[in-house]
Amino acid sequence: MSNRTRRDSSPLPSSRTQSSNIAASVRNAVTLALHALREIFDESAYQRFLRRTMLPSSPASYAAFLNEQQTLKARRPRCC
Repeated sequence: MSNRTRRDSSPLPSSRTQSSNIAASVRNAVTLALHALREIFDESAYQRFLRRTMLPSSPASYAAFLNEQQTLKARRPRCC
């Protein structure tokens, strides 16, 4: 019986729909994890720096990024 229905007459989701939902959920979880890792390791901050300063990615621009990050860190008040 391929057209099974629930007691309330609504059709049951097909296994293809369920597997595509699972695949989409896994893709979303992996994407979220990658974005989190890029933030943790400053890759996203570096990309934002490059866009803001309109510099190409290079050792010199990465050195400028690190210098800016150190300057910003030094300005932050220290707690305790």
